[in-house]
Amino acid sequence: MANLLIKDLREIAKGFPESLDDWPHVPCPTCMRGVLLPDRDSFVEEESVTSLSLRVHEVWEPDWIQGSFYCVLTCRKESCDHVRVIGEMTVGCGGRDDVQYEKFLTPTMFIPALPLLESRGFCPEEVKERVDAASKILWADPNAAANRIRAAVEALMDDRGVIRTKLNGAGKAVRLSLDNRIATFKKALPQYTDAADLLLAVKWIGNVGSHEDVLRIPDVLEGVEFLDHALSLIYDTNRDDIKKRASEVTARQGRPGTFSIKVPF
Repeated sequence: MANLLIKDLREIAKGFPESLDDWPHVPCPTCMRGVLLPDRDSFVEEESVTSLSLRVHEVWEPDWIQGSFYCVLTCRKESCDHVRVIGEMTVGCGGRDDVQYEKFLTPTMFIPALPLLESRGFCPEEVKERVDAASKILWADPNAAANRIRAAVEALMDDRGVIRTKLNGAGKAVRLSLDNRIATFKKALPQYTDAADLLLAVKWIGNVGSHEDVLRIPDVLEGVEFLDHALSLIYDTNRDDIKKRASEVTARQGRPGTFSIKVPF
């Protein structure tokens, strides 16, 4: 099943166009279902002092312009919190033949942070906390966010009772690597093999974020999608309920289990 939340976040990662009417679907962190819309009156765009000083250069071009932007985002549901977005403003070559230059808005922070998990409703609290920590920094530091997503996998292993340490030959407690913990989980609960394979991929993304500093936001979102699906495979009991209800309908050959309309006798 397509992860629509991740799809929205991937669009946001491409940046916001100059026209507020063309901004992508931004998910609401309060109700988790609504869309956030930019408040035109709150939008502020400012060219940096350094960028302004370069305008006197004899070979200055519009694509030298750099600055920042700020905007308040509001959900259609009035009881939801407003979200503030800040980011970088740049000018580059236009994507259409009739536009030579256009502005690009790259978000670097959302306050409060945007949701990352569709499976949040049945996600263990310790896992949720680490994913929330990743969400707060994702747009500014994707590599650090990847490390926090990796920590969420460690927390998931804790929740499933997978040991963190074991005794070595000398009788000393040694810490198990996340690879070993995932392998232990996979062996003990083979029904979750697919989930374990997804978690291993998340671990590798987290490792790269910790040691190589080369990840982009879409790379981290891929890891989040893997984690989200793994959480669904492990904790979502709705699929079992659907199977049970389907079996009951089949046993009744499609007839209702109870009459929805009272008969007059």
